[in-house]
Amino acid sequence: MNRPTEYTHKYTLTAGESNACGRMPLTLVTERIIEVATEHANALGIGYAALITRNIGWVLSRLSIEMTRYPIINEEYSFTTWIESYNRHFSERNFAIHDGSGAIIGYARTVWVAMDFASRTVADLTAFEREAFPTADLPCPIPKAPRISPLPPEAENESYTFRYCDIDFNRHVNTVRYLELILNHWPLEHHDRHIVRRLDLMFHHECRFGETVRLLVSTDGDTSLCELAKGSERAIGAKICWAPLS
Repeated sequence: MNRPTEYTHKYTLTAGESNACGRMPLTLVTERIIEVATEHANALGIGYAALITRNIGWVLSRLSIEMTRYPIINEEYSFTTWIESYNRHFSERNFAIHDGSGAIIGYARTVWVAMDFASRTVADLTAFEREAFPTADLPCPIPKAPRISPLPPEAENESYTFRYCDIDFNRHVNTVRYLELILNHWPLEHHDRHIVRRLDLMFHHECRFGETVRLLVSTDGDTSLCELAKGSERAIGAKICWAPLS
């Protein structure tokens, strides 16, 4: 079986995919990361079709994205992914994002955990061949996700109840829905003046249909700390570093 160490998918940003500023939204960057990771895993024989035979599947645990700029309408771009490391429970997968000329405009780091769908706990991947996880010694110069500190008591607070369109085929809240909920905290005027230079997103506990979470936000200068909490437990932690939109 041919197992490609690297995998690349090329795209063109359409008007319907762009945000209000005519650029690629961070939510679409996240969708592409998940899509390209899925395609590469399928090519390696460790995708959904292979894992579901053991009633397990990949779940995104950590996501870090750094962008120097975002593609604009009708611009070509590509995502290249490779596995940095893996063990019996999770895999670290990186990404380089290029524009149409081949220049790098961003990087991403992800950690994927194998979940047992029956017990909703971490699964064991030792049944799969080591060759199914070919690692590549390629540069990914952005730091790994940092620890996100507890938010201060004065953090802004709003609530949201998850609905049908928030849920994916795993019957828990989709990654992009979490990100949309967080980014919608800021008004349009803020997004007209800023881009997300770096995002760190950490998943602690899954959320499901009908559950209500509290969104906590604390901003200091160009950095915002965010948390989605279910009762007293953190479901999602996020750190956003903003930069002026040029």
